[in-house]
Amino acid sequence: MKKAQYESYFRGKEVTVMGIGLLGRGIGDINFLASCGAKVTATDLKDAKALRKSLRQLKRYRSISYTLGKHRVADFRNRDFILKAAGVPLDSRYISVAEEAGIPVHMSFGLVLDILKKEGVNVTVIGITGSKGKSTTTGLVEAILKEADLPYHLAGNVRGIANLPLLKKVNDGDIILAELDSWQLQGLHAVKISPNIAVFTNFFEDHLNYYDGSMRTYFKDKSAIFRYQTEDDFLVLTSDSKRAINKYYRGNIAAHQQVARFKHLPNSWDYQIFGKHNESNLSQAYQVAKILGIPRTTIKDALSNFAGVDGRFQFIGTDKHGIDFYNDNNSTTPESTVASLQSLKRRYPDRRIILIGGGADKAFHYHKMAKYLARNVSFTLLFSGTATDKIRDCFPPRFEDFTETLSMKTAFNLALEHAEEHDIIILSPGAASFGVFNNEYERNDQYLRLVKRHLKG
Repeated sequence: MKKAQYESYFRGKEVTVMGIGLLGRGIGDINFLASCGAKVTATDLKDAKALRKSLRQLKRYRSISYTLGKHRVADFRNRDFILKAAGVPLDSRYISVAEEAGIPVHMSFGLVLDILKKEGVNVTVIGITGSKGKSTTTGLVEAILKEADLPYHLAGNVRGIANLPLLKKVNDGDIILAELDSWQLQGLHAVKISPNIAVFTNFFEDHLNYYDGSMRTYFKDKSAIFRYQTEDDFLVLTSDSKRAINKYYRGNIAAHQQVARFKHLPNSWDYQIFGKHNESNLSQAYQVAKILGIPRTTIKDALSNFAGVDGRFQFIGTDKHGIDFYNDNNSTTPESTVASLQSLKRRYPDRRIILIGGGADKAFHYHKMAKYLARNVSFTLLFSGTATDKIRDCFPPRFEDFTETLSMKTAFNLALEHAEEHDIIILSPGAASFGVFNNEYERNDQYLRLVKRHLKG
């Protein structure tokens, strides 16, 4: 896309960006807006000390002003538009102030799609969402696009990748591959645009602390993945997501619907990833590739060589005692943690499992997870937090094969103490990271450092 095209949407505009963050996405969007000549006010509830690494990357632009450690109503008035980050509360009074004043409120990915549409840029957007499996399915589709040598750009919920700079890179004929959580899908409702190829992996309890316990409100955000599709678009489902649509959605779906099933893949193909949940991920990626018209041999090579995604049921290595280490950091719901543990148990029925998990609650029920841990996991290390409180209360009376901890280092060392030869140690929290960690990425990185240091020793 030409510079003059996208710059015209931002030059001279007064913009408030709500949420700077620590993960790079907010920084990238703010940098892009400032480089296009926008007058940016960046506001975040974190103070300057907490944001020092992020703020360091914005020093070159004098047109950026800051409100830190709080939000101010004044920053949400007399603006050309507001750019809000994922996770801003649904009932934010500041967003209400802007909306009541008639100021457009955007999210970055939705704004990108809106501008591309207005400028007539011919791109194919593949959007992938679901309560579990979206990262692995996105990784599988990316592997296929790479193998097919197709021009693509990653977007959405990808660590360190901002969305607005896509406008500099995308050209006619390109593919945008986006992993989209429910918060980012809010932005598609605002512009009434859905991906050309939508993938909906599954739907179960998640983020209910954010959605005030309402599955219907949660599904409303998720429905943006298909709600604005046309008859030229495709919606790839599983039997689980199909059931969710039947339960929670009453509107018309214009797109061609396809239910992906693992039995549709050739029996002769082999894969490095395993488990029922990964069979679902493989089948949906296969369906996307077929829609794109990619040759079967190319699909086979990509899927067969795919080794997994960081933090998603990821095998890291085996130590000198035959202990295997897995990183399932991104399993932040009890259902996803149980699914990962079940996959390990099916594949290695005679091996003991030691779990590192727990943390902060997102309004989940933990009875099923606690029952599974008590029966199938040899020892459990739980990070202190509201989710761990629930898990502990759900354990059977006199159950003692667990302990609580306040740090990853302590949890990891205790896991090693309890491990025997050929055991499996897995980080699979089933909960949010807040409290013990700043975010899920910090939890992920600490675990990986400890495992890799142990494997080297």
